[in-house]
Amino acid sequence: MNKNIKGFKRGLMVASALGVLCIGCKNETSIATDNAAIDYVTETVGDVDFGKTKMSDYTPEIRENMKALYHDKFGLFVHFGPYAQLGGEWQGEPGAAEWIMRRSFIPVAEYEKEAAGKFKPEKFNAKEWVDIAENAGMKFIVLTAKHHDGFAMYKSKHPYNLFDFSGFNRDILRELAEECKKRGMKLGFYYSQDQDWHEKGGAGNDWDFGSVIKPEAEFDAYFREKAVMQIKELTSEYGDIFMVWFDTPFQITDEQSQMMMDAVKENQPGALVNARLGNGYGHFDVSIDNGTTPSVSKATWLSDLKVPWQTHESVTKNGWGYTKRGAELDRSEDYSDFIYSLCRIIGNGGVYLLNVGPRPDGTIPETQVNSLTAIGDWLKVNGEAIYGADPSPLKFPPYAITSKPGKVYLHVQDFDKNQVALDGLLSKVTKAYILADTSKQALVFNQEKAHLSVTVPNDLVQPRVTVVVLEIEDEQAKVIDETIQQKTDGSIHLPVSKCEFSIRRISYDYDKKVTHRWGENTKQGLIWTVNVKQPGSFKVISEDSGNDGLIYNLSNSKDTLMLNAKGTIGKLTKKEQEGHITIDEPGVHKFTVYPKVPASKATKGSYKFKGLELIPVKN
Repeated sequence: MNKNIKGFKRGLMVASALGVLCIGCKNETSIATDNAAIDYVTETVGDVDFGKTKMSDYTPEIRENMKALYHDKFGLFVHFGPYAQLGGEWQGEPGAAEWIMRRSFIPVAEYEKEAAGKFKPEKFNAKEWVDIAENAGMKFIVLTAKHHDGFAMYKSKHPYNLFDFSGFNRDILRELAEECKKRGMKLGFYYSQDQDWHEKGGAGNDWDFGSVIKPEAEFDAYFREKAVMQIKELTSEYGDIFMVWFDTPFQITDEQSQMMMDAVKENQPGALVNARLGNGYGHFDVSIDNGTTPSVSKATWLSDLKVPWQTHESVTKNGWGYTKRGAELDRSEDYSDFIYSLCRIIGNGGVYLLNVGPRPDGTIPETQVNSLTAIGDWLKVNGEAIYGADPSPLKFPPYAITSKPGKVYLHVQDFDKNQVALDGLLSKVTKAYILADTSKQALVFNQEKAHLSVTVPNDLVQPRVTVVVLEIEDEQAKVIDETIQQKTDGSIHLPVSKCEFSIRRISYDYDKKVTHRWGENTKQGLIWTVNVKQPGSFKVISEDSGNDGLIYNLSNSKDTLMLNAKGTIGKLTKKEQEGHITIDEPGVHKFTVYPKVPASKATKGSYKFKGLELIPVKN
């Protein structure tokens, strides 16, 4: 087994915006068949998840674009390619969207004939696309220049491209780049640097080429001769590029990751690179698809630069690309949720990339446009609370909260008897009003120490998400100490709702207050900060939905206890673990849990973890 495969098997979970490909060992694959399953990649190469890029690489040009990303908050993701031509069906059977070639094991020759060869987006109109993004309040666009199917969406020197192979005599990337430049819209390109199902040397295709992982020499030849060369084309022929959004690093080595960073920098010194390049390289971190977190994350901020994390969602269903059954759906019931997702992500320190899947002809379905427009209409009124906003001053906000100097913004979906409450704010509130109210009518509020309640009359409640503005005396809001306190009975509660994530490749369910897709790999640390007044020996009670294959370690600075996610699979229950963990002295301690043996593949997606209780052992 070569060095690359060893690294691959160590398994760093990097989410894909695109499909399910779980690889457990050399030349073995497990393909999800449930169309309702969340698409992701669970194992990739490397020991570092994010942070390998040197501080010196945050050049003035990179810093300028990073500040723009932090300010802009909201962008358009577009998954568009030959897979749209198939509409999510193959040989009369429902299939995937952008992952249909792999999910349906379509041979290269058949995909060339039925998808790539027939793909001619005659109705593509760059102006319409930019209009849609602008009307949604988006400030940048990221388009798939090459997805895992290996097809270049521009006139590449590699012949498998839209111009030469499909005979479509237009360069849609150039048209979009020129329109974006004219309109002041920033442009980025998505590029699948590792997976390429069309090439024998690219990772992923084992139905035509015998294995998912390729011999090092074959992959290196593909990487240098196609991937690097196409990145050089994309970064030299389309004007200023805001970012290059890489995806699914399987085989890529440290050397190859650095090579790609250099290739981008050579022609686009200001272009941002995301962490899905692999091996810890990239300028900003990216969560799993639809990634959420219980806490504000500033872990990637530099001392003099706010570096947001990013997540993404789609207004389509059943995939990120076009399917007949998932891309034409009326999502009007979800408009409020899309808006609130934006608020929550910004409030926790992130950036939101919202995806559309155009039809084969290049038009974006009206239903998808309507979803984006609903967000844009809300932003026209409430954009002050989003653009350029800082995260919540509370690390564990009870709902979506953003802030600016002298102001705190409460984003409210539902009121309880016309009241919104907030616990934890110490700064004195001088005025409260509704952001959508141009008269800034003062609201009645009551503030007692760290408890605040604001009354919002019915006529000021907004139709989707209401933003309550708190003007405060302090430029930066002061809040309570959110360190977890040991209970008076000596117990210590470690709920997931009060943890921080060590990496972004994990998510959180706000309603059920449990993890989503935790336990998949050994880097998914959950971290709690606790003030311990009564040290000693503690038994551990875990609460989860059961996965007997998952073993994880609970640790503090001096002791570690191995735990097992035993119990009824699918049912959230509490159970006492074997053994005890010791806390040897009072003070503030960090507690962590990390998977030691990842969850079994059969149940990992359904495993839910709610937290731990440490109960003092009486002598």
